[in-house]
Amino acid sequence: MSKELLSTSIFKLFDAYRHNMRKAMKANELGICSMHVQCILYIKQHQACTANDIVKHLARDKAQIARLIKEMIEKTWLVKQINPNDKRSQQLLLTEKGHALADSIQQTQHQVHQQMQNQLNTEDLIEFQRIANLLTKNLQP
Repeated sequence: MSKELLSTSIFKLFDAYRHNMRKAMKANELGICSMHVQCILYIKQHQACTANDIVKHLARDKAQIARLIKEMIEKTWLVKQINPNDKRSQQLLLTEKGHALADSIQQTQHQVHQQMQNQLNTEDLIEFQRIANLLTKNLQP
């Protein structure tokens, strides 16, 4: 398989996944993008996190994450609260609306994952995960 075919396969998979997630979530109506999804799920998993935690996790610049957080606060998906362990920083917490959105995202992911895994057995999934991790590792500095 040529490298062009590999990149084409990766782009097709990513695009199909993104399209199905957006369609199932009605993302255009919600005004949600993939970065919102990643941030919301990270905050849900790491309940008392800071913007800097998200910057490190997503490997994005501080300004981009600051804008994203501002948008999510305006949409009332999250709030900032003084960090009790370090008064110089603020924790990000999901609101009730943010928790409902996170639950919806997780439910949608589960549905799309089930659809994606159709006709694949456990060995296929393990092999895919192994190869995907290796490809990712090969691209890291």
